[in-house]
Amino acid sequence: MTDTMKTLTEAVRIATGIPDAGPRPGQKTLTEHIEAAMATGEGHVVGSAPTGLGKSMALLAPAMVAAANDGNRTIISTESLSLLAQIFKKDAPVAAEACFRVTGVRPKVALLKGFSNYVCLAAARATAEGITGTIGMRLSNTELRRKLKAKAKKGIIYLEGRPFDTNDGVPLLDWALDLGEDELGDRQSYEGSCTSELWDAVSVGPSECVGDSCPLFDACKPRGARDLAADADIVVTNHSMLAVQAAKGIPVLIGNKRLGEFDTIMVDEAHALPANVRSAGASEVSPATVVGLVKSMNRQLDGEEDKVRKLIKEGQALAIELNDELKAAAKRIGGREDVFKLKDGDDPVENTGEMLIGWARSVRTLLEPLAKSQNMKSQLAANRLIGRLDGFIAAVNSVKLHRIGTARWIAEKDNRDGQPAYMAAESSPVNVGGLLTANLWTAPVLVDEEDEMVQAMREAGEPVDDTEERRPLSVIAVSATLPQRFGYQAGLNAPNVDYPSPFDGAYGRSLLLVPQVKPDEIQDMYPGWTGGKARFNTKLHYAWASRKNVELVEANLGSGLILSATSEGGKLYAADLRRAAKGRWKVYSQWDGAPTEQLVKTWRADVSGVLVGTKSLMTGTDAPGETCTLVTVDRMPRAAGNPVDDARVEILMDAMDLDYWSAANYVYVVDAALLLEQAAGRLIRSMGDSGLFAVLDPRFLKKGPATYQETARLIYKGAVRRFSNMTTEMDHALEFLREASSSKEMRLAA
Repeated sequence: MTDTMKTLTEAVRIATGIPDAGPRPGQKTLTEHIEAAMATGEGHVVGSAPTGLGKSMALLAPAMVAAANDGNRTIISTESLSLLAQIFKKDAPVAAEACFRVTGVRPKVALLKGFSNYVCLAAARATAEGITGTIGMRLSNTELRRKLKAKAKKGIIYLEGRPFDTNDGVPLLDWALDLGEDELGDRQSYEGSCTSELWDAVSVGPSECVGDSCPLFDACKPRGARDLAADADIVVTNHSMLAVQAAKGIPVLIGNKRLGEFDTIMVDEAHALPANVRSAGASEVSPATVVGLVKSMNRQLDGEEDKVRKLIKEGQALAIELNDELKAAAKRIGGREDVFKLKDGDDPVENTGEMLIGWARSVRTLLEPLAKSQNMKSQLAANRLIGRLDGFIAAVNSVKLHRIGTARWIAEKDNRDGQPAYMAAESSPVNVGGLLTANLWTAPVLVDEEDEMVQAMREAGEPVDDTEERRPLSVIAVSATLPQRFGYQAGLNAPNVDYPSPFDGAYGRSLLLVPQVKPDEIQDMYPGWTGGKARFNTKLHYAWASRKNVELVEANLGSGLILSATSEGGKLYAADLRRAAKGRWKVYSQWDGAPTEQLVKTWRADVSGVLVGTKSLMTGTDAPGETCTLVTVDRMPRAAGNPVDDARVEILMDAMDLDYWSAANYVYVVDAALLLEQAAGRLIRSMGDSGLFAVLDPRFLKKGPATYQETARLIYKGAVRRFSNMTTEMDHALEFLREASSSKEMRLAA
């Protein structure tokens, strides 16, 4: 038995407390595949590893042993914050202890998030000083906190002439100013309520940081996190970090000299990475963006100065001119009412693009003296706006010209301030496999600064090429659900491998419901239908699905997760369930105003509670046990047609010589099936779980007035393949739930 398998076995025994426990079959096989891939130094593994298999330990065991025996370093990335915390706080310490028992070495593990996820002590002080009017007084943090609380007791407080949130903002500032030297100071460790706007008051992005000129440089939290990562054998991070590097080529992880070299990248929840890359690489140029920049520069610069006044007027005029140009371009192109796809030769900002870039550079020049100011608050604010201006310039360049693998379009946007809708030029990378290969799956060969030849060249003033060549890394991509042909999509040279689920017994005790439309319901769903194919009406379906939800929740005595493909449907379901509850259960919804994390936490603790939400709750929502014994999805969560996915379809049509509908199945249908499988996975989170999963979409059935095209239907069917028991009869489903509810009541009473 290899050290890796010994470490995995030992980790399982530590975690379970069972002296003779061993890895699960799928966990053992996955670990063996990972070990083999890492042994080559450039191997790839793409695995569908179901929930409960033990993916974290399968990843950590070979990473730990590679560090202990060979000095290799690994990055482990995941998407959800809960899994990030679980890997770092729970699983990694167990794996490190197991590795120590086997090899005598305990590898170091560090957590690393994006720069702005950590408190900037200078930003927190600058905000507090601005509120309390103590800029330049050099108060201690303790004194500053005392003045801040005293100011808050007097009523409304202001920052730059605008009201500052006393209830949530002051506690956040108090926490930030009271952080100890050894505390991470990351956003997730703050237990209070915090909006993104408030977090901006105590943090900065990398472009805003003033570096070693900061008087608090030695206590810098982002810098401290990076120092720990540089010294670690295994760095645990999130997909956002990988996505920024892949989309923009910025060496935040791979090729970062401060962090050092890595040998392996392991991606958990890998299904979400391509979408993260597209999001990180997306750009928008719109009048709203320009107006926002104008407002920010007006706050930072003296609006009475002639130069500033002139640039403000220029920006306002350019915003209007940009909107007119985009409107004209959209009219010329034609297409859907709100989205207009750009062709290879189209430049949506042909007239205004260079003027916008020139204007942004002029504003930047005026801000540069402030960025060197002795006033820390002014310095940070100026750097923040300079970073936004640089991003805006890059966005203009991105939407101007066609690039292979990038989609560009013009879209009409709703204005949230009650103002008229405006036009926006947008772009996004589509074929992310090439970006991942170029910027993540391979690493630059860094120059050894201690090499005598390198030192001699440096001393002689000769240029040294720091990235002469790139080397491949070992890449492991696993997820409970992976789309077909994921390797192709992600630039990986490996087929999907399906590992066995340890939850087959739990799925076998559960039931899948796809209710058919009863004869007496047909006219409600398909008015005037007399035979043949009928047209599916979304509004009528909402009412039908809502009635089914109420019946199912009634039979289950609450304890459900109700998922909708749209906000419109979700709000209706929540309202109808609240009317039906009559105090027997509480209904929580994504539209109640609470942060999602807090919402899920509250629901999880309420055994009879019902949670209603949309696509964002189809992944990462975890409530094992009695709280979630019923999960419903109203219809297939297929995305509406959009330029990015349309471009993905076109690429497949060319690459595989497919017609549109066949290629669309690989994009829209496969993506929807992936979400459906994720939603089904919310029901079974442990071996002891069981319940009912309902797909309230009659088109899923082969027979009926309206059905999905057969190829698409079979893809959707694959998403629920783990359920061995299925019914189309509501009565059967309701009886199943009533029996389970009766047993639950007896258990709770006992």
